[in-house]
Amino acid sequence: MKIKTISENNRKTSRREFSARAITFFEFGGAILILFVLCYVSAFAQQTELNSAGLRVSVTDTQQNAVVGASVSLERAVGNLKLATVVTNNQGVAVFAQTLSPGTYILRVEGSGFETFIQKDVVLIDGAMTELAAVLNVGAVSGTVTVESPTGAETTVEAGATTPSGNLARQSLQRLPLATAKVDEALPLIPGVIRSSTGEISIKGASEQQSSLVINGFNSGDPASGNFRLNLPIDAVEAVQVFQHPYTAEYGNFTGGVTQIMTRRGGDKFHFEFNDFLPDFRFIKGKIVGIQDNSPHLNFNGPIIKDRLFISQSAAYTISKMPVRGLVFPVNETITESQSYFTQLDFVPNERRSETFTFGYFPERDRYVGLDFFRPQPVTPNYKQKDFVVSLRDNWVLGGGLLQSSVSFKQFNAHIYGQGTNNQILTPTVERGNYFATQDRRSHRFEFLEIYDLPALQLGYGQHSFKVGFDFNETSNRLDYQARPVEVRRADGTLAERLTFDRPPINEGNNHTYSGFAQDRWLVRPNLSFDLGLRYENQSIAQQQNFAPRAGFAYSPFKGDKTVIRGGIGVFYDKVPLNIRSFDKYPARTVTTFAADGTTVLDRQRFVNVLIAQNPIPPLDFSRSNENAGFVPRNLTWNLQINQTINKMLSLRANLINSQTANIYIVNPELDFMGRNAIVLRSAGEAKYRALELTARFFLNDKNTFYLSYVRSHSKGDLNDFNSYFGDFGTPIIRQNQYSNLPTSVPNRFLAWGTFSLPHKIFVSPILEVRNGFPYSVRDAQQNFVGTRNAVNPRFPTFFALDAEFGKDFQVTKKYAVRLSIRAFNLTNHFNPRDVHANLADPQFGRFFAPYRRYFTGGFDILF
Repeated sequence: MKIKTISENNRKTSRREFSARAITFFEFGGAILILFVLCYVSAFAQQTELNSAGLRVSVTDTQQNAVVGASVSLERAVGNLKLATVVTNNQGVAVFAQTLSPGTYILRVEGSGFETFIQKDVVLIDGAMTELAAVLNVGAVSGTVTVESPTGAETTVEAGATTPSGNLARQSLQRLPLATAKVDEALPLIPGVIRSSTGEISIKGASEQQSSLVINGFNSGDPASGNFRLNLPIDAVEAVQVFQHPYTAEYGNFTGGVTQIMTRRGGDKFHFEFNDFLPDFRFIKGKIVGIQDNSPHLNFNGPIIKDRLFISQSAAYTISKMPVRGLVFPVNETITESQSYFTQLDFVPNERRSETFTFGYFPERDRYVGLDFFRPQPVTPNYKQKDFVVSLRDNWVLGGGLLQSSVSFKQFNAHIYGQGTNNQILTPTVERGNYFATQDRRSHRFEFLEIYDLPALQLGYGQHSFKVGFDFNETSNRLDYQARPVEVRRADGTLAERLTFDRPPINEGNNHTYSGFAQDRWLVRPNLSFDLGLRYENQSIAQQQNFAPRAGFAYSPFKGDKTVIRGGIGVFYDKVPLNIRSFDKYPARTVTTFAADGTTVLDRQRFVNVLIAQNPIPPLDFSRSNENAGFVPRNLTWNLQINQTINKMLSLRANLINSQTANIYIVNPELDFMGRNAIVLRSAGEAKYRALELTARFFLNDKNTFYLSYVRSHSKGDLNDFNSYFGDFGTPIIRQNQYSNLPTSVPNRFLAWGTFSLPHKIFVSPILEVRNGFPYSVRDAQQNFVGTRNAVNPRFPTFFALDAEFGKDFQVTKKYAVRLSIRAFNLTNHFNPRDVHANLADPQFGRFFAPYRRYFTGGFDILF
């Protein structure tokens, strides 16, 4: 989602000074919200007094998300005679408007994918509108996750303008050939989502740091770097959604996309799972040499107090030794060892109230990060983290609506360090020495979130569903960043350039973010709805207040919602990672260049780090450096989408997206009018993304679904983003910024995947991906870029991969079954190179190598 492109020499800037204290907005916004709620509740109460006796049922899932399209029926307590059935609207509400006789009834609620909810002894009082809340548990499944296209309910007009690009439901991840049992492994199956060459998730062409990770409604990204840090055990996840263009105002702090995760609640019966406990052995020259992978994970959940208190406990351990092509054993492996623990307690004191408590702890250690032929093990960094999170959420059915009050605290600890303390040496063919930077970082996030989802109300012409909310984030970061000398050497070994770094002070920063939003889903008539919303954001670290309006529509020209046209336009503002605002505290560097003999000094320049508000228009003046300078990255996105249901087995979707982003933070070596050198960080970067997405979903039955998607996209932007050079694994050599194809630019991408059940409990799950290769840049012996970076050509060869899982279930007892499976990767053994010799001084310049050949892994699971 992006904003209008601004030219390099004539970029318009706008900034509003915000002098009022942020606490004033907090108090004022809170008072307005409380007054609005009380007035509305009062008006609603007066309205219901005039209604005839009836019943109003609010239906939500275990995460208090409205369940659309659920069947709500009312039966006589005697004789089980069904009187009436009503389907829930887009707010998950079903109203029995007809006059009902006073008495005792049985309420039954049924929804696709949920367990049936039954409440007996429902008493209806003469002359009153009785209100009830029904919470649906997810139906019994095998404890797995899969990517699904929107359900029928989500593609209706009542679903509004915002529908996810893809859904993840805990159903059949174990049947998909994924390298690891992690949620982010499945995300690239969604159109518009791709994994970069460095392993990060890119949504709509944007980097991972420009997108938002939301877990149970909370902002869960690292406040220092903006990274996702997605470490939840797979068994703790209930559902995942990815949004490229959410026009509802409750979403903020991103310019790319939103990944939303809901965790799993305990069920009504105790359930135990233990999967993937058998290791995959490492074979070297036909002999077993230790363990290559092992990722046992377990979950138990159930009621501690029947119908009142539930627990879900998940734990996972992963050890992975991934071989890297182009290197030989034993110096060809990256090693990851991680643990994940997550506990969720749900307390339901009555039908109108529920409380949820969660606690998570996620230690991890990665060795030899970014290992490849050009960067052998001694030059790679290590990464160690210890994160934990605790949260509490209260859900209260109030005045016919739902009031959610939530608070959470997250601690992020990270340590990045090299294999030793030698200088890092860059040559045209291979790197030597040790990784140059060491980082010790501790950051935290405290968040308070208040949302009131009002009941649907007839106001004027049509039905309105209002939602208002307030979000407060307090973040802090403490960073100790050290850097050792870096050398650039030519092909003959002579020294071309040397970088030395100052000893910087401890880097500390903090931020307070106040956000408020109001939105309305206006159902004008059954075949037309509008989403209208406004979001306010104030980040104290940027001294800037922003208003982000959004609007969207959904329209069905024919009956039955078989054809739905939807679209919208919205403004979105990104978060400002704390590392960016402390840029001037990073170590200054001295760059010395040498003649061809490697000893004669040609030039020596010292570069300080400055953060500047102004665009690069002469005369530059670095004395204006200000840690509060710059603007919050801003994005403008619009889309037009058509959903077409052909029949029960086939549905189609076409989606046209246009996104423009401005004020991206980029770094660049510059010289001011006083002759001073600096590495300048300014919010002057731009990016744009355009795409046409075509998706087909073939629904054969409940266990067999197949998906086809094709994406034609175009993405360009400024390449010197802050994270590439000062992120967790930044590079030391900074050259001039260029505007060109983004690293994840893939003009054409085709995906086909699904699951097929065969007789005798055999299944096959293939994934086919065909796309253009990623672009890359050419360098010379001095590590300068040659020509345009990430040009249309050269690129990596076309990527073609066919992966599949073949499995069979064996029923051991009535309760237990065993699943044996084989996962095959790159079945056709297609040449998909990982590396390329891209330095002009390399004798093998232009040669692609190190492909991942065909390989197999096994699986063994116990099914309950």
